[in-house]
Amino acid sequence: MVEDVAARLGMHVQRGGSNVASLTSGGRAPIKIDRGRVIIVGDLFHRFGSGPSLDKLEPSLGASILADPMRTLLARFWGAYLAIWTDGDAVIVMRDPSGLLPCCYTVHEQLVAFASDPQTLFGFTLVRPSIDWDGVANLLYADDLAQVRTGLGGVADLLAGSVARVDANGCGQTSCWSPWQFVDRGGKEDSQPHIDRLRRAVEQCTRGWSSSFSKVLLAVSGGLDSSIVASCLDPKIDRECVTMATADPRGDETDYARELCKSLSLRLSCFHYCLEDADVLTSAVAHLPRPGARTPMIAFDAAIIRHADHIGADLFLTGAGGDNIFYLTHSVRPVIDRFLAEGISSGLFDTIRDIARITETSLLEVAGHALRFLSRRCRKYEWRNDGSFLHADCLAELRGKRPDHPWLAAPPDALPGKAGHIAMITRAQQYLHGYDRGLPFTSVAPLLSQPVVEATLRIPTWVACEGGIDRSAARRGFESRIPTNILRRQTKGGPDAFAIQILRSNMELVRDRLLTGRLASNGIVDIAAVDAALAPERLGRDATYVRLLLLLDTEAWIDGWLTRDAGAPILTGPALN
Repeated sequence: MVEDVAARLGMHVQRGGSNVASLTSGGRAPIKIDRGRVIIVGDLFHRFGSGPSLDKLEPSLGASILADPMRTLLARFWGAYLAIWTDGDAVIVMRDPSGLLPCCYTVHEQLVAFASDPQTLFGFTLVRPSIDWDGVANLLYADDLAQVRTGLGGVADLLAGSVARVDANGCGQTSCWSPWQFVDRGGKEDSQPHIDRLRRAVEQCTRGWSSSFSKVLLAVSGGLDSSIVASCLDPKIDRECVTMATADPRGDETDYARELCKSLSLRLSCFHYCLEDADVLTSAVAHLPRPGARTPMIAFDAAIIRHADHIGADLFLTGAGGDNIFYLTHSVRPVIDRFLAEGISSGLFDTIRDIARITETSLLEVAGHALRFLSRRCRKYEWRNDGSFLHADCLAELRGKRPDHPWLAAPPDALPGKAGHIAMITRAQQYLHGYDRGLPFTSVAPLLSQPVVEATLRIPTWVACEGGIDRSAARRGFESRIPTNILRRQTKGGPDAFAIQILRSNMELVRDRLLTGRLASNGIVDIAAVDAALAPERLGRDATYVRLLLLLDTEAWIDGWLTRDAGAPILTGPALN
């Protein structure tokens, strides 16, 4: 059966025993250990060193993985991979903690199939795609909190850092990696070792990724995070940068991008967001089992795809996720953390001063906010769900079963600032994995790589704002490599004006889609609230346009799947049964 399916889908088969097979299309061949007792699909790197991804393993390392696959892979390797092995009559599938390789699955008759995209699943099972309307509502409410339940009927996501166990009882998943394993509550270590460890991790992961491909294209925004990634690229590799600007000067960071590239001797191409590329009838995540994109991504992606094709790039890097990973915060949580870790100390007053400087408020205001936070503090981080524009009946049902995630389950002695940091990392997991695996290049956000995340988790939250500067540890770690003008930036522009332009220039179509579309007809959106928000005088007045663009992209995502056939062309990816 597997060979017949593989032939129909144009994929290659590797057997891993009588009840396991991997099907891949292009890219690197899976690593097989002991004739397939363990199969690793994707990109796998040694924990130490910055060489390219592995295509085989030394016998001693293979033996270690065979003895304890989960523990060995998590401790001695990193990457964007899926690992499969057997445990008695059960099959175990593990997704690495970065989640950089997407993975969804379906339980179908006598098999469970895993794939990097749902179209491969439907091509495998020949089941026609259907929409899980409650799942769509749940995802809109969860607001970038990764969920097992997707927006497609019969399709689930395997969460990053989780394992699925397939046995006679079906398929269930549990967490195998927790960010809380790497949090040091004491935080008495001097800040410099933390900074050095972070710099080494970012450099290792950036160089590891870039050395695995022949031509690297990096998106630079003129901000801190993409500049850090640029500074870690090996000068010996073939690399180039690209920046995107809006017609509005507030969204044009070209001068900063040029300054960065000149200092690092990098080639730079500059492009503008093009309204013709922003097709409101197409979803930016049409290939994923869940909605969650904003329409401007379509225009950004279109420009990148054209340029990557023009220069022959096979790897696209971004600094996305840096705000989350490096912990950009304006809250008083670092003050609370330092108080709970050290009590009343000179360091506590330093952190109060740091937060006052970042937020441009007085010391008394920061202390007052901290005291109020302490008085109402609860053990668990409360994720802020977003019910805006959702119908009242839909909201009533959603509030009764609030979305959750295993990484938010903090230990009893957890520091609230670190809980907030972990929530930010969790958010980045969801919104950064939108690139189509069927594109002729691989897209990676190297700051989400496991060693970088673990290094930042070890950094106390008050070190992240030390000196009254946000993302202080990251800035200090790369201060000798990045132009001072960029290093000191606290804010930068974005495509906000372009986003509003998309709505204004397509207003008749937008109104029709959002007021009479499938979300409205299925009782998910509040038509009156959406209608009021679309009033011309309101569009540029607040940030509701961001949510409107999400709803618009969700309509396009739904249409895309409802009109797609199970036998449609396959995008790419591994499927296992």
